[in-house]
Amino acid sequence: MERQILQSSERVLGSDHPDTLSSMNNLAQTLYAQGDLARAYELQEQVVEAMARLLGKEHPDTLTSMNNLAQTLKAEGDLARAHELEKQVLEARARLLGKEHPDTLMSMNNLAQTLKAQGDLARAHKLEEQVVEARARLLGKEHPNTLTSMNNLAQTLKAQGDLARAHELQEQVVEARARLLGKEHPNALTSMNNLAQTLYAQGDLAGARKLQEQVLEARARLLGKEHPNTLTSMNNLAQTLYAQGDLAGARKLQEQVLEAMTRLLGKEHPNTLTSMNNLARMLQAEGDLAGAERLYRLALEGRKRVLGADHADTLTEP
Repeated sequence: MERQILQSSERVLGSDHPDTLSSMNNLAQTLYAQGDLARAYELQEQVVEAMARLLGKEHPDTLTSMNNLAQTLKAEGDLARAHELEKQVLEARARLLGKEHPDTLMSMNNLAQTLKAQGDLARAHKLEEQVVEARARLLGKEHPNTLTSMNNLAQTLKAQGDLARAHELQEQVVEARARLLGKEHPNALTSMNNLAQTLYAQGDLAGARKLQEQVLEARARLLGKEHPNTLTSMNNLAQTLYAQGDLAGARKLQEQVLEAMTRLLGKEHPNTLTSMNNLARMLQAEGDLAGAERLYRLALEGRKRVLGADHADTLTEP
């Protein structure tokens, strides 16, 4: 339907008409949600360029388009460009709309996620605490945006090693989302996945595996077997199987993930490199030292090029 609307708008109104650009943006968002990042990026770049030219660089619609493009860049692994765009959008929105406007808070949240992906946990934590406090006060503790912020803060706490507080926040989010949205809503599944990861870090492998299997089954059925979220679930379950000693089952899942990510995202996407590193660890445990060393080297060289020599993932031991 969005393709039909875009084609009609281009034919009747022209490629630079605001309604055409809005249709282009909507189609790009759907492509993004389907995991087609390359086509989403292509459309979003066109929208940002046209809106900046026609409406100005700080028009609300231009800033929204820049934000959308930044999310796609982040998903593609281009964290530096995503960071730069998000920083521009946040500064403009805070100045034009105020520090607690919903759009400003969304920009703070997005920048925090990019900082986290870049390994800057302290700055991410600071921004996320501000967003949670403001959204809970302005929107309510169970507003979808507040729950998203709580989930994001919990992920940062987990990365910083504060597992108890992360677990507490995640349980609140899982319960609220399942009750308000349904157990198979994408956001509810994301919350379950995140709680499973914290259970894993706390040593509750059986509890983690149970949640991960539920999430994987639902995502494969609802989103498709090669959607990025489904692949993330496969990767997570593989790690739990590995920790439980099921090396053959873990390797089988991880090989599927690596093949799909390499084909869909490219050999040097951060998620592909993580999968490569994970598979290498499994090969090492099975005694295939030559195969493990080859993948470890490829993952390390890729991370140095893509993330930098000082990034946490580059420095992490296998």
